Amino acid sequence: MVVLAAIAVVPTQAHAEPILQQRCNADSLDVTQGALRVEWARKCGLLKNVGSPTFGFDTGLPASTGGNLIDYQEADPGRNPYGEGAFSGPSQNFEVNYAYVNALYLSGGTSQGTDTWGYQKWSRADTRKRARPLYPTFGSTSDLANASNVQLWPHPTLADCNLYADRAGSMVAQASTYYVNGYCEASCYAPDQRILFADGYTSILDALNARREDLMTLTPDSSLDDVKLQQNTTYSYTAETRDTEHPLYVITTQSGGELRVTNEHPVINGEGRMVQAQTLKVGDDLVKADGTPDSIVDIQKTSHFGKVYNLRPVTQDLVSNVLVAQGYLVGSSNFQNDDVAYINRIILFRSMPSDVIP
Repeated sequence: MVVLAAIAVVPTQAHAEPILQQRCNADSLDVTQGALRVEWARKCGLLKNVGSPTFGFDTGLPASTGGNLIDYQEADPGRNPYGEGAFSGPSQNFEVNYAYVNALYLSGGTSQGTDTWGYQKWSRADTRKRARPLYPTFGSTSDLANASNVQLWPHPTLADCNLYADRAGSMVAQASTYYVNGYCEASCYAPDQRILFADGYTSILDALNARREDLMTLTPDSSLDDVKLQQNTTYSYTAETRDTEHPLYVITTQSGGELRVTNEHPVINGEGRMVQAQTLKVGDDLVKADGTPDSIVDIQKTSHFGKVYNLRPVTQDLVSNVLVAQGYLVGSSNFQNDDVAYINRIILFRSMPSDVIP
């Protein structure tokens, strides 16, 4: 199922993202429904706001099928900076194909072809499809934190391009007074996992409920030989909307520590690489918060029925998106949301003498 998320491609208002939890609770979709929502948003953005295939612009980016990728902008950021009446978000610059392809696919070569209405449509290889599409959710104001923001829904059959004040699709919202408030996506900590904040460890569920912002992460210049922590700021929390079954890896280390994460959760290993938990094996090392290795002595694959959670800081660089869970260095949801581009790559380089660096 597609689950809620507060991710980097949504509201620009400060501190609005954690509130997206409630928004996605009410607007939860499964994988198939989420993909259909994305297709609907693209269609409506083009037919309602662009109006003609001739209004496309050359992005200058090469298409894997030849030529350059053509996109369509459904709102002028100069005149309509928050995207009133648009179906793609402001962080996507209201570019329809760009929003569409990144909601359904991880990064990769992008091809294009002509759709039913004559517009150029982008796609990527099936192997790059997201397991959980990111689908837009809508509100009556651009600011998700505004007390007057009313949640809006497409018609349940996606039969038209209207937004409705009720999920059943019986009360049409005012013609153009709607905005993309965010996208919905997944997460992967069990609720009892403890994350390091400024005053110590707190379970991720308690942190989410309290909207804790004082997240501790590595400093951007940290390495395995020089691990340093800093107080960062939480950008977003993610949490599932319904209880469901998840594969869970219970990793026990030589020191007696334990880390419980889902199979795809990004973890730093003893080489300083960001790897998925499911690739770890007995004898590999986890890395403690002080940079010391801790050998894995047991891995049990089990399951967790319930909700899982994640979070990410405001910072964008890779190293300061490494945080501390149960005493070990792990990746924030940024590594997953950013198409896992750096999974299995070295994130924390060991310090080297300057005379051996080419």
